Amino acid sequence: MRHQSSDSRWTAVIIGTVVLFVASVVPSPLRRHPEWKWIGPDKFLHLLGHAVYAVTLADALGRDRYTDAEAAVLAVSISTTHSLVTGQIQKYVPGRAFELADVLASLLGAVLAVFGWYVVNDPQDTPPS
Repeated sequence: MRHQSSDSRWTAVIIGTVVLFVASVVPSPLRRHPEWKWIGPDKFLHLLGHAVYAVTLADALGRDRYTDAEAAVLAVSISTTHSLVTGQIQKYVPGRAFELADVLASLLGAVLAVFGWYVVNDPQDTPPS
């Protein structure tokens, strides 16, 4: 994945940002299940979506001007902020609601995926000067 151009990396980040946002604000036709407050299929989707998003961010940030460690922290921070903002917007979308468990699932997915990204990256790769 390290051979992609910087432009295509940032295009992937923009597409990921839009896809996550749209998926979060589309009105849900399904009835809410109170028993799924902490565990449910939507939590898996948050975990998976933000895992992919955070790695995409880390890869783009790590190739532009940040070290891999800085890119990892920024990617998790941006992904979690995205989750918090869309969660607040969901309060105004029919069939949607802000749930802390969604944010925690997003955070967990981002941390696990970015940690994996960081570990498998070549430690000799450094950002351009």
